[in-house]
Amino acid sequence: MKLSTLQAELPNFKIRLLTLEDQEELLALEQSNPEYHRYFSPEPLTTEEVQHDLTATPHTVVPEQKQVFGFYLANRLVAVLDVLNQYPQEQFLFIGLLMVNQAYQRKTVGKVIMTGLMQAAMKSGVVCLQLTRVATDTGVETFWKKLGFENGDQLFLPLKHGGRLPVTTMSRLLK
Repeated sequence: MKLSTLQAELPNFKIRLLTLEDQEELLALEQSNPEYHRYFSPEPLTTEEVQHDLTATPHTVVPEQKQVFGFYLANRLVAVLDVLNQYPQEQFLFIGLLMVNQAYQRKTVGKVIMTGLMQAAMKSGVVCLQLTRVATDTGVETFWKKLGFENGDQLFLPLKHGGRLPVTTMSRLLK
């Protein structure tokens, strides 16, 4: 996904690709959503975990396929969108994470970003968006369903502290 294509669809945001230099800013955004992190670990979120979020990919994905977009309003990071291009197959875009700063939630920021992403994806030849969500998070499920995503398979992610987290795949075909 070209940054310029996404920016053209979302002119009210300043969008840029986040790097390791942005880890403190991303840490603050992720800390505004402590419930999300608790699904994965009982320990507090660390800078090392944010570094991992910025760089980690499935073993079948090359680093160039991953992009982490930061969305700014009034020079403040208000949302992050982590995507994998051409994953899990060609003409697909996998959403690894969409997180909106808690202060901006329920104010259409996430919906506006996703609507712009869908438009940019279609212009880029993407035919399907996919993601996984925590299976028990009904609020997130409602958000994605309102955007036209449909539930798919249930999977289990192994957790580094032991146990497994049930997640549900979701997808949305683009017209």
